[in-house]
Amino acid sequence: MKMSMRVVLAAVLLLALNLAATGDAFAQKTKTKVTTPQVTQPQDDTLDPYDPDDLEEILDEGDAAYFVAEGQTPDYQYAFEMYSLAAGAGDGYAMNRVALMYDRGEFVAQDYAKAFDWYLKAAEAGLPAGQSNVASMYNVGDGVRQNYAEALHWFRLAADNGYAYAMYALGDMYLAGNGVAKDVEEATAWYQKASDAGDANGHWSLSLRYLYGDGVGKDTQRAAELAYLALTNGLQVAWDEFKDIRNADTSPNYRRAIQEMLKRDGFYSGTIDGSFGPATQRAIEAAFGSAL
Repeated sequence: MKMSMRVVLAAVLLLALNLAATGDAFAQKTKTKVTTPQVTQPQDDTLDPYDPDDLEEILDEGDAAYFVAEGQTPDYQYAFEMYSLAAGAGDGYAMNRVALMYDRGEFVAQDYAKAFDWYLKAAEAGLPAGQSNVASMYNVGDGVRQNYAEALHWFRLAADNGYAYAMYALGDMYLAGNGVAKDVEEATAWYQKASDAGDANGHWSLSLRYLYGDGVGKDTQRAAELAYLALTNGLQVAWDEFKDIRNADTSPNYRRAIQEMLKRDGFYSGTIDGSFGPATQRAIEAAFGSAL
């Protein structure tokens, strides 16, 4: 049976369309898949840093991402995003956290100048930690030209606001005579304030003043008590210097006081004889080594 030319043309056209459709489908299946990097986003895009309740949630999320349990990895990117959001709304704590991340190079490239700028914003917002950090950068010249007068100003302001580390730092400046006349007694007074406020650096520095009778009357019992406090707080500089002190020809009273505290806390069971023999050395390592 003969087919008309119109039918033949229609059949050819239909076949061509089917082949084209099959080709498109194959092409779609064989396209290279492009993966877009995933960027952590705030859990709630509607959070408003100018709303007190939302601001608290933003800061909580930033802290939860930054401060994680041992063995976990901090999410510095998300923390930086949250802190930046709150800092943009004028929160002093968040400004200080942004500064710290620039200072340490966490998620962002380390940049002391940017760190100083954010510390200064936090300080001007009235945050004592920010004031102390501005002072520290002026003191050593990180991110800003070294200026002892400015360091003293900001350390004093932070200390007046109850920031214990600033009290200790003022003691160091008076002890070294940086920006002020050297005054060991004034340094000791500031170390005492820092120690009273619970600062481990203050404990250790005051301990040394009592140990050597420098700026205060010599008192080896008090020196040992303060040294023990600093060491149990995990202060690395105290541990490093104590290792030299314990091997030096220190007062037997100092060594006996250390032994008594080690025995009180269950680390030492030997005789209180003022001798740092092998048993006492092991007790010292057991008591303080794990704190560092």
